[in-house]
Amino acid sequence: MSLLLPPPATVFFCDCDDCIYQNNWATAEKITKSIAAYTAKIGVSKEHAYDLYKTHGTCLKGLLVEGRIDDKGVEEFLHTVHLIDYSDIHPDPRLRDELARLSVPSFIFTASASEHALRCMDRVGIKDLPWKGVIDTRSTKLESKHARSSFEAAMGIAGVTEPRACVFADDSVKNIKAAKEVGWRTVLVGRYDRDSGATIVCPEADAHIDSLHDLRAVMPELF
Repeated sequence: MSLLLPPPATVFFCDCDDCIYQNNWATAEKITKSIAAYTAKIGVSKEHAYDLYKTHGTCLKGLLVEGRIDDKGVEEFLHTVHLIDYSDIHPDPRLRDELARLSVPSFIFTASASEHALRCMDRVGIKDLPWKGVIDTRSTKLESKHARSSFEAAMGIAGVTEPRACVFADDSVKNIKAAKEVGWRTVLVGRYDRDSGATIVCPEADAHIDSLHDLRAVMPELF
């Protein structure tokens, strides 16, 4: 009896924050504080901002749905909350050497704004690699990254129709689970939970690695 093998990997989607770099969530904390400062400025409490996140998948979409901001305000939000200090992100020549070996079309897939992702990529030293593009929150119509529609949007942008041909690396268990439900192959990056420090267990991950430095060892078909 022959085994049903997955199709060859044809596209790679890589998360940005806490994935192409790891800095004990220092950058994530800065963005969280920046979002809180922005929402407070427009009269939205921290508690209500969190409720918007839980209800709508992202605080930004919730602000838009509730009429707290308009389309112009969306761009102002994305610009303002990412006016942070990026000095905690450092060059990673080893990662650059690894990702330079990728042989399939590759995208950065982020829940953030493309401008932020590009700044992070520049700090790490991988911005000038031949990426096919950055898929950001605008690309997914401000839906949460773990929404099924976000993965479908990413496939549409990449021009791929077979989910099993997609390989996805991310540090978020929630995103990994969502990707697996869509049918993507998954690589969980990082071993410890941000809030509890506990070791992460995720059966939905096809591979689990300490950092992207180990990507080639678990997904050699990408190279």
